[in-house]
Amino acid sequence: MYQNYSRYRAGDFERRWQARLKAPRQRPTSQLQVVVTHRFPAPNRNGWELRPPTGLSVEESRVQFASWEEASQAGKLALKQFSTES
Repeated sequence: MYQNYSRYRAGDFERRWQARLKAPRQRPTSQLQVVVTHRFPAPNRNGWELRPPTGLSVEESRVQFASWEEASQAGKLALKQFSTES
């Protein structure tokens, strides 16, 4: 990457990173959504992830599902269980 790209200055990155580390960590249960993924080898290709609108997944399936519908239903059940734990 070109080193003079102004968006990625080291001081700015460090400042934003420190602010992010100081922010209190919360479990965003009210805004989570189920996303069905298609990343495993055949025959069971589908899995689910619980994700906030932006950012990385909070929870992922450990079981692989044969169809999108099965993964979606299992993800919705996991979302209910995850929200009751909080």
